[in-house]
Order: sequence, then structure tokens, then C-alpha cells
Amino acid sequence: MRTYSFGVETIPVAAAGDLLIGSVHDGKNYRIMLARISGDEILEIRFLTGEGDWEGHSIARINGGYLIGGAAEGMATPDGGEGWKAYVARLDENLNLLWERKIEIRGNGCVYSILPAGDSIFIAGDTGRAGNRGFFVGKLSVDGELLWLKDFSSWEDAMTASLIHGEMPKLIGSVKDGRWKVIAFDFDSDGNFLGQETIAEGGIALIATIWEDKLILAGYKGDDLWVWSREWEVTHPNGAATSVLPLEDGLLVGGELKGTALVMKFDSHGKILWKKPLWERGWVEVPTREIAAGLKEEDGKTVMIVEMLGGFLNETYNPER
Repeated sequence: MRTYSFGVETIPVAAAGDLLIGSVHDGKNYRIMLARISGDEILEIRFLTGEGDWEGHSIARINGGYLIGGAAEGMATPDGGEGWKAYVARLDENLNLLWERKIEIRGNGCVYSILPAGDSIFIAGDTGRAGNRGFFVGKLSVDGELLWLKDFSSWEDAMTASLIHGEMPKLIGSVKDGRWKVIAFDFDSDGNFLGQETIAEGGIALIATIWEDKLILAGYKGDDLWVWSREWEVTHPNGAATSVLPLEDGLLVGGELKGTALVMKFDSHGKILWKKPLWERGWVEVPTREIAAGLKEEDGKTVMIVEMLGGFLNETYNPER
């Protein structure tokens, strides 16, 4: 297990290939962090910054480089901040900036999901402030031209989970209007709204993915870790599922239980094959085939932890775990 700290807070959020994206607070402002890793070792570190605070929240691998998303030129506050511009950029293999877009939406926006689709790029996120929270979906060319952007709906609160591949991308998000529910939103190729479906009640999906042709949600329900499909649902007391990784022989879920970071592997019927507790006072944000990366509270700072998973990925069910 290795610990990395580049400021008061060092927070990994997502990965594509060997590149982690996240945010670092240097004591004054947040910066977007890009860390190239091999195993649990950081080989290269880059930061993107400018006026105000910048945060990295999403990443995708494309031919010749990467797409990254987040928020820029805002002000971070305990309730989510203000003045954020939704941010999307394209980088080459050497992490040089090819283009970037800062998009103003309701005075507050963040790109939480990026989905490359041929010669197009779809982006999605949430926007607005508490009491008037909504979502946006946009389409860009691979050269960064914004082709269309749709900002829609208003709820007491809202959280983006993911864009999902399909005939047309589908946005999965959680909304609060009295109580939380998870909704799938459908659009046509021009971004026109086609309809929505409530797919789960009472939980908050932090991430969504397709595994074995099934929609999987991961997050929390009340105070409990929550993983859901249409065929099964799993909860564990006092925790949250913060990340997922579909594998050929199972679903890897990262998160925390009772303050301890962990990864767990599910089979296609929702049975837990194994659970691996990791470090205390933190959680896993990024599981890969080799490592679990996340954060930990340590000596008054938030640090990044990277731990090798070893042979756990190939283990089978153990009822004692």
C-alpha cells in the first residue's frame, strides 16, 4: 500500500487505462490532478488549473489520448460550491492539452460522465443549486465543437450517475423530490427528450454500468451500501458503494463499510464471492484489475491510497468472508 499527498487534499476519482483523474487542494485552490500509474507507483503527475477552483471528475480513453471532464473556475464550498463551469478537454498520449471547453449552465455545472461514440463525444452532469437541481446532456465533435446541449428539469436535489451505452446514450441519475429515486432519461440523436423511467426507489446511485447486458446501480440506500440490478438487490449496513468494474467472471465493487475501505466481488446472481477490507478511515474510488485507489483521512489531511489487489480477483466464493 502506498500513500500519496500533494496538498491538503489529494482525491482520486476515476481511471482510464493507466491514468487516474482527481483533484488536489493546495491550501488555496483545487486543481485537476492527472496521475499516470504502474501498479501502485505514480510515474508521472500533472495538474490543470486556472482562475478559481478546478476539479477532475471523469475520464475516458480514446484513440490517441484521453477525454477528461469536471468543473472549472468555480468556488468550492461545503454545499457544492458556486460559479462552476462544466469542463471537458481532450489530451494527447503525453497529456498535452489539445482543446478544452468551459460551458456555463445555470451558473453551476460539472461533467460527471463522458461517453465517446464514434466521431462524437457525449457529456452529462448535474447543474444548478439545492432546491433547483437538474441535469444536462451534451454532444461534441472529437475536435471539441459543441453540437448541442440540453439542460432539463428541476428537483430539490439531483446527482448524476453515468451515461450508458445503447442505441442512443441513456443518462442515469438520482433525484430527490420528497424522497430519492433513480431515473433513466432517454434522448434522440439531436438531444430531444424522449422520456424517462423510474428504475429504483429509495436509493442514490453514485455510479451505473452495464454488466452482462444488465443495468447495475451502485451507491447507498439510507445508511447502507447498495448494489442493485433488476434481478437482485444487495445492501450492507453502514456503508456506500462508490465504484464498479465489470469483469468477465464477476462484478468488482469498491466503497466502504463502517469507515473501512473495501472491494468486493459479485457473481451474476448478486452473491458476494469475496470481500477484502483495505485501509481504515477511507474508501475506494477506483478499482482496476491490479489496484484499488481511494482516499483516507490521515493527520488532518485527505491523502490518496493505492493498494495492490494481489490474487483476490481470481478467488471464488468463501462463505467465511
